[in-house]
Amino acid sequence: MLKKSIITIGTFDGVHKGHQLLLKKTLSIAKKKNLRSILITLEKPIKKVSGFLTIYQEKEEEFKSFGFDEIYVLKVPSDILSISSDKFFDEFLLNRLRVDTIICGCDFAFGKYRKGDIVWLKGKAKNNNVNLQIVKPLKIASQKVSSSYIRRLVEIGNVKDTLKFLGRFYSFIGHPFKDKGIATQLGYPTVNLKVNKEKLIPKGVYISAVSDGVNIYDSITSIGVRPTFSNGDKVVPETHILNFKGMWKYALTKVILLEKIRDEKKFGSIETLKKQIAKDIKKAKNFFSHKNNFL
Repeated sequence: MLKKSIITIGTFDGVHKGHQLLLKKTLSIAKKKNLRSILITLEKPIKKVSGFLTIYQEKEEEFKSFGFDEIYVLKVPSDILSISSDKFFDEFLLNRLRVDTIICGCDFAFGKYRKGDIVWLKGKAKNNNVNLQIVKPLKIASQKVSSSYIRRLVEIGNVKDTLKFLGRFYSFIGHPFKDKGIATQLGYPTVNLKVNKEKLIPKGVYISAVSDGVNIYDSITSIGVRPTFSNGDKVVPETHILNFKGMWKYALTKVILLEKIRDEKKFGSIETLKKQIAKDIKKAKNFFSHKNNFL
């Protein structure tokens, strides 16, 4: 017979330090009690947000490092999210997964209209002899670690502070595409990326690192609408790789934002823009000369 399980459920957008605490606690208890460790996650947030800290492909990559026995991804929307809390608990958690223990945060809720909140869950677990452990929110420097707070930091480009709450530098992934080649004409060729439209990426110019999945390179990244050359509103991230020669391969690329240099701005002339880019690159090179092994 399939052994019983310990389950943690959540959206886990960002897989931040608070989430990590929850996941590690689940795995620790699973080991002690010889239970199957199961992670149930939503593909994306149900509530409307300004953007996702982690699209599912990124979230999945973070989950892999923990080593859960099973991971269930609930599509949004999906039939299972529209069933009643009682049915979700009885048919899915009890009968299918044979739950012994549930680990969750204090703001947890599931089922249709989110009626399966903590108060309901306490009673339901007790009536079915299921252990329930509620993990209090993690605080760092008196600030509650939450996806919503980290989103606000990202939106203003405060990537230095996102590191404290995520436990890693903020990043995004995308596929390179050929553009008009303006950056190359300026003498600073860039890798332009198509990024999932639901991913939250902040405007501005950043010291960054870029990875092709094998190597990591020092770089500088501009994210914005290119106001000097365009009146459009399409946001494009473009990365200039420092001391790099050759062609960047057209494969999934990861950009890691390390520190914001400045906001995007419209320049009065091409020469003024080129001078500013040279200053930005000088700042980036100085950063890397004093930040050995930053990753």
